[in-house]
Amino acid sequence: MSHGSPCAAADESGAVVMRRCLILMCCILLAASPSGAATEKTVNLATLTDFIPFCFRKENTAAIHGEIIPPGSDSAQLQGYAWDVVRESFHAMGYGIRLEVVPWERVIHYLNTGRVDAVFPAIDTAVRLESYMFSRESVDEMRMVLYLRRDSTLRWQGLESLHGQRVAAVRGWSYGNRWEEATGIVKERTDTVLQGFNLLDKQRLAAVIGYEAVYDYALKEQGIRHRYRKVGPIEVVSEYMMGRKNDPASAAAIDIFDRGRKKIEEEGILDRIAGRWL
Repeated sequence: MSHGSPCAAADESGAVVMRRCLILMCCILLAASPSGAATEKTVNLATLTDFIPFCFRKENTAAIHGEIIPPGSDSAQLQGYAWDVVRESFHAMGYGIRLEVVPWERVIHYLNTGRVDAVFPAIDTAVRLESYMFSRESVDEMRMVLYLRRDSTLRWQGLESLHGQRVAAVRGWSYGNRWEEATGIVKERTDTVLQGFNLLDKQRLAAVIGYEAVYDYALKEQGIRHRYRKVGPIEVVSEYMMGRKNDPASAAAIDIFDRGRKKIEEEGILDRIAGRWL
């Protein structure tokens, strides 16, 4: 039996070491590549649509599930003030967004089941604080008002004026602590904003409670704003990023948002967003 020379063995061993070094270098470069970094620095978020001018679908666009929005780019399906605040905040921190745009009840389901890390925009009511955590920085601010028919004889003296009355509110939406704590009101759940006004027109309700900017826009779009008068506000509330309580992924996403939100305010980006939408 013949044996290879020591020099040949050394050459073969050196080649093996060289191949291993090259493989290791490739792995390091791949991990450090922009695509790898983008994958690592992505937050999973969900929000609703038909919430004009804060979150609403772009015209003639289809739903895109799990849409990826890297820093410096925009969604192909979603637009609005709240979306721009959230997008710019995460992008300012170098994070991309994996976005789900679905009805609000499904937004909450996605959060509860861990499909997303955080959702927006959400009011930090006492009931929600039992199960969820909220950002320190706000996404937007809302006035809650009451809509009555023009011929309504209801005399507004606060929520006590609605004792025993039927008032429409969209199912799954929050209208602030004062509304949630109010008793003696028959709270009629509807599937959409306009469904409540349809019931009001038929005199099956005394009033509709609503987010002033959102509801005003919906009524103007339908050309029916003149049919109603407003009273209030019942409350002025801020909306936030919301995540699962005591959950590391939610806590991380919310912390990134808080830091990014401060940054875009300092840089004047927040003012530009407000000038565009509000």
